[in-house]
Amino acid sequence: MTTAAPAELLRQARHNGYAIGAFNAVNLETAQAIVAAAEAERAPVILQVSENAARYAGLQPLLALGQSLKAAAAVPVVLHFDHAESFESAVAALEAGFDSVMLESGDLRPEEYARRLRRLADSAHDRGASVEGEFEIVSKASREGKGLPLEALPGLIAAAGCDTVCVAIGSEHKMRAKTAGLDLVRLERIAELVPQPLVLHGSSGVKEDDLRRCVRLGIAKVNLATELMSVFTTAVRTALADDAVNDPRRYLGAARDAMTARVRAYIRLLGSAGRAD
Repeated sequence: MTTAAPAELLRQARHNGYAIGAFNAVNLETAQAIVAAAEAERAPVILQVSENAARYAGLQPLLALGQSLKAAAAVPVVLHFDHAESFESAVAALEAGFDSVMLESGDLRPEEYARRLRRLADSAHDRGASVEGEFEIVSKASREGKGLPLEALPGLIAAAGCDTVCVAIGSEHKMRAKTAGLDLVRLERIAELVPQPLVLHGSSGVKEDDLRRCVRLGIAKVNLATELMSVFTTAVRTALADDAVNDPRRYLGAARDAMTARVRAYIRLLGSAGRAD
């Protein structure tokens, strides 16, 4: 196992002009695909478990799976609990052993969210873990995206004590086509004001050239889920087109291989290949 503090890995990424891929896992094969891709590319990687995934498979089983893969990996693997929907679930993830956690802001006013995030950050830092904040909300099915006046961000982030912060520049969660129109001028301004590593959510809908530009402008963590789940599912469907296939290891193994290849491509795109060395 190669260990490194999550916040320090992301600070190094921003300082050196690359980004670390944060890929969602929902089961054994998706988790294996993420770590196998990182090892093949000699890259640090963030294995994410969302609260939705934890509801489906259980927090402890998914964490135990991640910890097992992390312990055997020859590259840094960060176990991140993504989109905690409450302060209590975020704390539970930290207490269970996740390396970092992202807390949704929900309907809280920015100042109240900053106070809540400070409590979480203090608890996380005592454990050597890190916290991601979202003063700017990226659209998803249950929530509409919103930005903040840019001048307010540095003070709020400093008050919250969070290690990384996501930005709202036009991407959306669960996009299946790469049609996101990004406000890169806004990103450049945020990067000038905020020294912390910046996070892009909803990256499945972002064109590859735009992702490269985002990384150059300060994005250090790139979240990817929807496209990878589509790659995985398409491979399952292809394998099951053969009526003779009835062993789950054959179609899930094929899906794992397909997802591994796509994660490897993203690692190279984000410039993190070889950074574990």
